[in-house]
Amino acid sequence: MTAITFGTDGWRSTVDTDFKEQNVTVVAQAICNYLHGKDIARKGCVVAYDTRAHSEPFADLASGVLVKNGITAFKTVTFCPTPQAAFAVKQTGAAGAIMLTASHNPPEYNGIKFIPYYAGPATPDITDDIELEIGAVLGGASEVHQGKTPGSLETLDVGKEYVDQLLKLIDSAMIQASSVTVAFDPMYGAGQEVFMTALERMGCEVVPLHCRRDPDFGGRLPDPSEKNLDELKKAVLDHEALIGVALDGDADRFGVVDSKGIYLTPNQALSLILWYLVSHREIQGDVARTLATTHMLDTIAERSGRSVFETPVGFKYIGELMRTKSIVLGGEESGGMSIAGHIPEKDGLLADLILIEIAARFGRPLSELLKDIYRELTPCFDDRIDVPLPNDVKVALMDSLRMNPPDKLAGEPVEKVDLRDGVKVITGAGTWMLVRPSGTEPLVRVYVEARSREAFDNARNSALKIVKGNQT
Repeated sequence: MTAITFGTDGWRSTVDTDFKEQNVTVVAQAICNYLHGKDIARKGCVVAYDTRAHSEPFADLASGVLVKNGITAFKTVTFCPTPQAAFAVKQTGAAGAIMLTASHNPPEYNGIKFIPYYAGPATPDITDDIELEIGAVLGGASEVHQGKTPGSLETLDVGKEYVDQLLKLIDSAMIQASSVTVAFDPMYGAGQEVFMTALERMGCEVVPLHCRRDPDFGGRLPDPSEKNLDELKKAVLDHEALIGVALDGDADRFGVVDSKGIYLTPNQALSLILWYLVSHREIQGDVARTLATTHMLDTIAERSGRSVFETPVGFKYIGELMRTKSIVLGGEESGGMSIAGHIPEKDGLLADLILIEIAARFGRPLSELLKDIYRELTPCFDDRIDVPLPNDVKVALMDSLRMNPPDKLAGEPVEKVDLRDGVKVITGAGTWMLVRPSGTEPLVRVYVEARSREAFDNARNSALKIVKGNQT
């Protein structure tokens, strides 16, 4: 059996290999042991699930394990987004949540996210503890907490409260007064019902796509990247919608297309959102972003006297900052975002609603607003390139780069090297490259950014030469 480990955002595997009843039972038991060990099991645990074929049966299985261990299981009445599950933890005061989802992965995958009591992603110390408990369960050293009074199984529905929370965080009255048309693609995923409810409550004219349950996600990845949003672009243009928005399989990631059918990358959308929050909403707080996320956020933040905290990749690090500091926006280039006043968990529904608010307020294509920001603050160009490599070559490459990081990028001297998560080098002109190994696939991810098109093109070519030149 493959080791059960929690990666950037939970444990995932395919249902025909490791994600089976036996292993889900082991993980659920380990979580029970963790909750009892922390003396918080009496608070109960939320159990939620996405639209995948096996998610609800596995949620039933996890609920049964909780009950046997004397822990009340608050199982959601239907599928729901991961951020709603996190909100449910906060709403109920539960010790945490078990979320059955594989997020944006293909339909043959499933997974478990554990959301602790603070309603955000589990930090490494928590997942390390759960992995130790998994080892104990597999080793036979840990059994069901016998002698405990069985817990109860209760149904949970916080959909209305969650939508209320989302609408409090935006100017819903302004959107309602604008009578906007919104094209919406949840990609057959878990965010479809609650987001439709939010749009309907604001009186939006909705053009829905893929708003039904399909465990196969229509034969596509439930990932709101540009290559998967051609139908959304067409719907925006055909219906003259003000904006098109999308969600991934568990709705913690967002996607957006403006009224001209132009796709905005997560980095571009995050820049637009931060600019709006500080310039027009005047919300106080600093900014948190991952190493792989655009430095355009730094430019916008610093212009208004705000600090920027840079974290390793993974929203768990941003969520931790949001619990301890005043953070107006936390964002990552893969499409994760949250803001001050909300749960410290990435929420694609909230991001989409803020983008709808921006479009409604200005009545202009978002790509034009972004150009205005670039004209004022200097433009930004970025890309991520996935370079397939056998695992042994990948490991050797990263070792080589760590030992001998490049001293130049596109002819510019490197002024800073960051080895916290992969290898990141930054020049004095603000051009940078990050090389990170994938934890689940035989590839490395190469991130490049520069403040002019020429510098970006040169840096992209240089980064690929550096990666290929260090392969052994």
